[in-house]
Amino acid sequence: MKSFAAFLFAIALTFIVVISANAQSTESIWLTVDTTTFKTRETVVATLHASSTTPIQGFTFQIRYDPSCLKPVNAVSQVPGMNALPLPQISGLADGSYASTTPQTINGILAEVRFVTLGGCQTDLKLESAALAIRNESGFAAPLENVTVAQESVALTIDKALGEESAESLTGSVLPLEPPPAAGQGIGTWAIVLLSILLVGGLLFGAFKHLKIGVPAAPKPSAAAQLPTLQIKHGPQSGKSFTLDKLPCFIGRDPENEICLDDPHIISQHAKVFKAKNGYFLMDLGGETFVNGRAIHQSSASLKPGDVVRLGKSALFVFGSQQTQT
Repeated sequence: MKSFAAFLFAIALTFIVVISANAQSTESIWLTVDTTTFKTRETVVATLHASSTTPIQGFTFQIRYDPSCLKPVNAVSQVPGMNALPLPQISGLADGSYASTTPQTINGILAEVRFVTLGGCQTDLKLESAALAIRNESGFAAPLENVTVAQESVALTIDKALGEESAESLTGSVLPLEPPPAAGQGIGTWAIVLLSILLVGGLLFGAFKHLKIGVPAAPKPSAAAQLPTLQIKHGPQSGKSFTLDKLPCFIGRDPENEICLDDPHIISQHAKVFKAKNGYFLMDLGGETFVNGRAIHQSSASLKPGDVVRLGKSALFVFGSQQTQT
């Protein structure tokens, strides 16, 4: 009888060890909120957790929210070495990305994401997508495979009664998440500023011509001496700069493209840059394409130096120009 009991105990112990090992080896991400009831103007702190036995070098997340109930403020990560990578924000979607130069073992909090409540409503926060990033054999950032999103949505109740605003000081790498102002906001102020600049500029120009101050004119660079460039800021081939000396320039996962980005969220022929009417344009070819945070779906948008373009979830580049010697 004693030997049979010992045999059962050994089986149970083995079963517990196997379950524990499987639980530790599972790669997962989940979202929690300490409390689900708030008043207006209070701060909602959503916590992004992760468990991974594989050391990571970054992570991304997209949290869907109702812009009539919540306003995203920022995210902060206290994981050592994790640095915030600001992305263009879209109203209704808090888009965050962090990266580290050295691998980090994660088993706890990845980041805290803060929202301010705007008024009485019933709403929820939904973890629309999340990924843990590693460095692949080619040295590029790549998502860790087989990561489970364990808890995607958190329901919130917001009372219309006013609460106290948070004055909490943040430590760690802070990532701004505020979306751009809606069209039409601040038009009066900006119109006054622009009018003042034009007026002062006109007066100075008139005085300059009247006094005929002789200043040698700087030679104007010819249009042919300006070549457009794409500077990859995040994602595959991060840090590289491409001079677009051949247009149209196709961008996608297919190696036959002028710019190849090996990213699972980028389609084989994702977008193209072309020239028309003395300007440069970006055309979406069926993937997720954003210019300065604005979605472009199977259409084109003009490109100017400094414009930020995002393809897929995390491939980010800046459009610019480069002067060449003629």
